[in-house]
Amino acid sequence: MSYQQDENVLSCHQHFTKWKKQSNVSYSTNWFKIKSNKDFHFLEYLTPQVVLLPRLQKNMIILVKVKRPVIGTSTWELPAGGIESGETAQEGALRELEEETGISIQNKERLKPMNTLIVSPTRMPMFPNLFSIKITKQEYELRKSHDDEIEEVGLFSLDEIREMILDEKIFVSLPLAILSRFLLSQEK
Repeated sequence: MSYQQDENVLSCHQHFTKWKKQSNVSYSTNWFKIKSNKDFHFLEYLTPQVVLLPRLQKNMIILVKVKRPVIGTSTWELPAGGIESGETAQEGALRELEEETGISIQNKERLKPMNTLIVSPTRMPMFPNLFSIKITKQEYELRKSHDDEIEEVGLFSLDEIREMILDEKIFVSLPLAILSRFLLSQEK
C-alpha cells in the first residue's frame, strides 16, 4: 500500500484549517474546544491522534479489545491514541503500540504512513495520523503486558477480520474504515 494522499482530502484539510482560524471558541477544556463559524458548531480535539495498522506476516492483523465504559462494552479496534506534548506522530504511534499491545518497537523507520480519513466531517472533523507497521512473530509472542484500558490483544487473519466486520464484532467507525480500505486494497 503506497502513501500518496488524495488531493481531495488534502484540500479538505487545508479548507478546514482555514475555517478553524475563522471560528470563535464557544467552550473550551484541556481536551477540546467547541467552536462556531457562522451558524455551525463543531468539536475540535486539542490532541492530534494516531492509529496503527499492525500487520504480522502478509495476512495477519493485530487488534486490541478496548474497554469503552461510555458505551458499556469492549470493542475490537486498532491501537490508537493521542500524541503527547513534544512527541512526533511517529513517536506517539510507537508509544501507543507499546501501551496497548505490549509490543515495543524503537525504529520509527518501520512505520509506513497511510492516507488519512476524515472522522465525522460535520461536527468533529479530525484528520488522524495513520500508520502501518510490520510486526514479526517473535515481537508478537514476546510482547509485554498492556494498559488496563485494553481487555485483550488478538491476532486475526484477513478472513477473520472480514467475518468480524460482517458479524458486527468490529463496529467502531475509524478502525472499521481503515480495515475495510486495507482489505479492499488486498483484493486488487
